[in-house]
Amino acid sequence: MTQLHLPDGVGVTALMAAYARAQEMRREAPLFVDELAAQFVGDALGISTRDGSELPRLGPARDDGSSDLWNSLGGSFVARTPFYDRYLQERVAAGCRQIVQLGAGLDARAFRLPLGSDVAMYELDTPAVLDYKDGVLARHGAEPVVKRVPVGVDLREDWVAALRVAGFCPDQPTAWMAEGLFMYFTAEEANGLLRDITAASAPGSALGGEYLSRRTRIDDVAAADEDERALIELSVASDRGGPGVTPDIWLKSHGWRGEYHQLVDELAAVGRPVPPLWDVEKPDPLRVWLFTATLASA
Repeated sequence: MTQLHLPDGVGVTALMAAYARAQEMRREAPLFVDELAAQFVGDALGISTRDGSELPRLGPARDDGSSDLWNSLGGSFVARTPFYDRYLQERVAAGCRQIVQLGAGLDARAFRLPLGSDVAMYELDTPAVLDYKDGVLARHGAEPVVKRVPVGVDLREDWVAALRVAGFCPDQPTAWMAEGLFMYFTAEEANGLLRDITAASAPGSALGGEYLSRRTRIDDVAAADEDERALIELSVASDRGGPGVTPDIWLKSHGWRGEYHQLVDELAAVGRPVPPLWDVEKPDPLRVWLFTATLASA
């Protein structure tokens, strides 16, 4: 794929999500405005994005609407963003003052959502990702609107201990967020992660996340060129299946009350077309399940 100026350990998926958010900001009626997304993209490409012009191509990501693959992926990144925005705002309005983002990547909600300076947002990701992110934020003088606490740790390590050291209070209600995460875990790993979340959750805690209905396949969407083919192959290779059952069943088995709907419903709610990858009319369609849940004992 197109050469990206990223340090070791920063995945292309995080940058693709930032590209989609920066692209959305250039629409006449954007669903949200994420100024920092364009800065992450510009830093990777070594260009300025301040003039608001069309974004240059970045691997399979392109700003001209010509790619079925990118329309599908970019559309999913964009559509799920308001879902998680609402989730966090609703939890804070209900009194939650502690947020934990698992696999935060290049997300900028700590800078753009008016959640309040009394809210602590813990951003968990690998040290390499957070170092890169913090460097871009510092160069652009970005100031968070919450108490932002980066926690450099791999989620397959003892991340709960690292979170506690960073100031996390397990006896206080927490809004957990797992955006774009569970597909990279096996069912066993996903269950282990949810057990850890549950053990660290006080009454009143909530969880928002999403995962796929099945593993991705090479033929789920056509590749237009080598860049697109490379991303499809990467996605298929890194997709480890996730929980393997619908969110209501999975969450209930760990003591959570959950509800879920499909990404296509979110697209319809915001007036966006369903791109080819998520076409529910196809045989054995690939679905994205978005869910929110609360502890059943809460």
